[in-house]
Amino acid sequence: MPSAKKFDTLFLDRDGVLNVKIDHGYVLGFDQIVIIPGVQEFLASAKNYFERLVVVTNQRCVGRGLLAMGDLLKINAKINSLTGSYIDKFYVCPHLDEDNCDCRKPKPGMFLQAQKEYNINFESSWMVGDSETDMIPAKQLGIATFFFSPKPSAYADKNISSFAELKAYLETFSSHVQ
Repeated sequence: MPSAKKFDTLFLDRDGVLNVKIDHGYVLGFDQIVIIPGVQEFLASAKNYFERLVVVTNQRCVGRGLLAMGDLLKINAKINSLTGSYIDKFYVCPHLDEDNCDCRKPKPGMFLQAQKEYNINFESSWMVGDSETDMIPAKQLGIATFFFSPKPSAYADKNISSFAELKAYLETFSSHVQ
């Protein structure tokens, strides 16, 4: 039976997209989670258009020993709860740059892991991120890229400054997709 959803997967970065990024630091506890305005409304709307919503996030605070993986999973669950529990899965890279892993963005490992698990069609998927390292692997894989920042991106298909803007774009764009 064909799906009623217009798009496959919405990939999202975490810090700077779902919650406010801490300059020169990390979200290490629930008290540091500040949800970005409009994200819950956007995710609720996105659930109507996408088969799944997944987060792909670099979290080197784990690799640096600042946070245990179990605590990071609890923080991710809290962020999901505070944003409406619309996120299907969090993919996390806990490694440091020098670990030279395959999952740390801008490498595509987390996207490929999600594709393997969910049989994702990248050409029918979107990525929302706030850094070039979010845009690069998505662009290489054929995923539509949306840069959530007041500054422009060399890799983004579209620059956006608010979730209201992205929600309006999604609703307009999806009306033109079969």
